Amino acid sequence: MFNPADIQKGMTTRDRDGENLGSILSVDAAGFLIEKGQFFPRDYRVSFSEVTDIDGDDVYLREDLASLPGVRPDVLAARGALSRPAPLRHDLTGALGASSGDWDG
Repeated sequence: MFNPADIQKGMTTRDRDGENLGSILSVDAAGFLIEKGQFFPRDYRVSFSEVTDIDGDDVYLREDLASLPGVRPDVLAARGALSRPAPLRHDLTGALGASSGDWDG
């Protein structure tokens, strides 16, 4: 368990696999901002609920890079993660399948 008060400006944010996502620009009562850069086209907002651990100057998030919604698409494509998994929804028959956006199940 971590204490949100231990998260400070300048710490390194990492995904669950240890990938360096960038430095923390600012911290407030709800969370913090990761600097824009290699992975994010603009500063990326993170809530404290997305943090799993702090180790020294490293803040670890619960998701991997491909699961973070703000990651630049060209970065995902270069890593072979061309698309995020489609959400699963029930169709009119009750079957579970990937949502294509073509139906309202």
